Amino acid sequence: MQRTPTNAARLEDASLVIALKSDYIISVGIPNRMDQKQALFRDEHGKVKNLISVFEGITYRDSPLDFFILLARYKFAARLLRKSDACLDAGCGHGLGSVFLSKFATSVVGGEIDSALVDANKKEYSGMGNLAFRQLNLLDVSGWSEFDAVVSMDVIEHFTKEQTEIVAANYARLVKPGGFAVIGTPNRASAHWASQRRLESHLHEFDPQEFEELLSRHFGRVFLFSMTDEIVSTSFKPLAWYLMALCVK
Repeated sequence: MQRTPTNAARLEDASLVIALKSDYIISVGIPNRMDQKQALFRDEHGKVKNLISVFEGITYRDSPLDFFILLARYKFAARLLRKSDACLDAGCGHGLGSVFLSKFATSVVGGEIDSALVDANKKEYSGMGNLAFRQLNLLDVSGWSEFDAVVSMDVIEHFTKEQTEIVAANYARLVKPGGFAVIGTPNRASAHWASQRRLESHLHEFDPQEFEELLSRHFGRVFLFSMTDEIVSTSFKPLAWYLMALCVK
């Protein structure tokens, strides 16, 4: 007699593991090395860890609000894409945002400096035909082609102030003429209420004016939006928790 699998058994047999993007760390002393390790993505043994899964949603359980706010940031960018667009998710971490974007574009490349994360993402999402992962150093994008759209969430604040000028210039280099970038970063004004992890890992945060001025030096037009929780709006930017810039080349 053939046994019918229980729900628990079905869960144990499932192979899907969805990893949540966390913070992005750049080692200031060796900014151009491609073998840098990002501690926030690893367990105590240095192995890349899964932060959320269909089996045990550790990060989701601890902070479901943060999980959905992250997805809302990618939703804003995804709604601006055309189905024919080739898109780069610059600083993709575990690739959760890259997966989101892939449903709205013809192709998505998740770019990430940590080679172990790139390998883990390739393995995890190997069945997705329009999604690929490559090692990306935002301080040196030589050898990269241009994209219709570049999306980069919660990345630029992990560079020093001096490095952010290079990163912003490279965002623009990665965008085709007529294309756009969507770049998100926390508002410096919200740092007073920030987590210890944010305070320790963010090397330089921006106020709205500084962020807009930086990006305007490299893009033809910059439209700056406020974001608090999952809401993106044109409300008073100095009071926003998060800044979202739509940059047109």
